[in-house]
Amino acid sequence: MSKREQIILGFVLAAVLYAGYNYLGTSEKHPQIKTEEELTDLKNLIADVTAQVNKAALSDTETFLIKRAEADWKRDPFLSPGEPVNFTSDSELSELSDQGLGFTYSGYMETGDKKLAIINNMEYEVGEMLAEGGFIVRSISDRRVEIGAIGGKNTIILPLEEVRVFSLDKTK
Repeated sequence: MSKREQIILGFVLAAVLYAGYNYLGTSEKHPQIKTEEELTDLKNLIADVTAQVNKAALSDTETFLIKRAEADWKRDPFLSPGEPVNFTSDSELSELSDQGLGFTYSGYMETGDKKLAIINNMEYEVGEMLAEGGFIVRSISDRRVEIGAIGGKNTIILPLEEVRVFSLDKTK
């Protein structure tokens, strides 16, 4: 056997002896409380931990909010209140009216390859989420805008509503 093998074997033997002494030796498995002061300190620690756990418990309001959030919702909370939206599922992309949603497509602007639609007095590009939340602009043309619910296949078609502007200039 070479000297290198003897050194490795010596380290292995030392590790086995140490492990045997450590696990099979006379070491205490459970520490013992030896004085009354240690017992009092341990009881105080248990009382402090119990108090901290009770402080961290959820209030009735927090418990109620968590249960409400986990429950199935009957309608989308981001839609305007009081006006139901009925999505039809006859085709993959159903056209819907904007009843009760309050969207107004009032302007169109095109510069180069960039198209902007003015919806509820805000400018949007294709793919942007509306400020009202839950809806995204799907396509823009000079006559109409298609918006849809995020993650849904249904669309809402908004026609361009031209606003008549009165001029104070008497020549016009």
